[in-house]
Amino acid sequence: MIVKNAETTINKCLESVQGIVDEMVIVDTGSTDQTISVIKKYSNVLLYDFNWCDDFSKARNYAIEQTTGDYILVLDSDEYITSGTRVELESVMSQNKIGRILICSDFKKENQIYQAKEYVSRFFPRETRFIGAIHEQLDSNKPRVKLDLMVNHSGYFETNKSKRNIPILLNEVMQNPTDPYYLFQLGKVLRIEKQYERAFQLLRKSYDLVPKNAPYYEELVVEVINCGKECGKEEVLEVIMQNDEILINVSDFHFAKGLYYLDYCLVFSDKAVNYIQKIEDSFLTCLRLNNQTHIEYLQGSSTFLPAYNLGVYYEVTSNVEKALYYYQLSSKYGYCLAEKRLEKLFI
Repeated sequence: MIVKNAETTINKCLESVQGIVDEMVIVDTGSTDQTISVIKKYSNVLLYDFNWCDDFSKARNYAIEQTTGDYILVLDSDEYITSGTRVELESVMSQNKIGRILICSDFKKENQIYQAKEYVSRFFPRETRFIGAIHEQLDSNKPRVKLDLMVNHSGYFETNKSKRNIPILLNEVMQNPTDPYYLFQLGKVLRIEKQYERAFQLLRKSYDLVPKNAPYYEELVVEVINCGKECGKEEVLEVIMQNDEILINVSDFHFAKGLYYLDYCLVFSDKAVNYIQKIEDSFLTCLRLNNQTHIEYLQGSSTFLPAYNLGVYYEVTSNVEKALYYYQLSSKYGYCLAEKRLEKLFI
């Protein structure tokens, strides 16, 4: 891995890989805290320095070059393995494939803790290299396979990496103005920064350029819907229609639809009659998906989040009995907003 100022997290990371890997190679990119001291407590770690140059791929590729194993497992210092074994990794090696590990990232919004989940290609043959200055990708056509290896990531919890990431992403987009991946990544970070108009233009351009088999396609569509909701873009209706069949099994897609239709009916009240039923349908679809195999990026998009929003929907449409039912369903998962609404309704 590559690290910088990771004194509070790296110990947990290194402890989590004991017995799973044969060697640990760490490249420091300019730590000014006690990171180096913590690392040196591990006698089986090979430690190197790298002069940071605003290019994650160059740093990661330098780290790979210091290794001696046949396969590489990449982690960040603010990640740690929570489940999975060496046997799982060896099965990928025997197939000569690239393994995608499940990364669960905690983040906080409106005093509520959420978790986003994403499969990322992190286990690969040593000869493979990264490309891209940021949100780097593996430069390989080898088939990918999902691993039963779960990693918790704390790097987004009450932190903001936008100041570091935006300049690098802007440079990548300037150099590659028609690359849908970097348009997507820049649009996503600008949406987080609430620069909605600018973000939407980038996300929409990415959507128009991206192939539907791109690994980030599903997330991109959800970003387009969420960002379009924030700036009242009617063209999102077309994007939703184009993906109703393609993303039928993605709970985040239906949840984003429900939120979009909710806002749409408020902003375009003269057209609400055509879309108000779709609010209820979208959230109910999310809940139905929870009872079958489905794809979920944002934890809760098939359980407490649509349940809460159904409570809101039924409350504003004066169906108090149904509102209470769905608020109670949401609160069973510990969702604080649902608990607050229940307190007010019962007073």
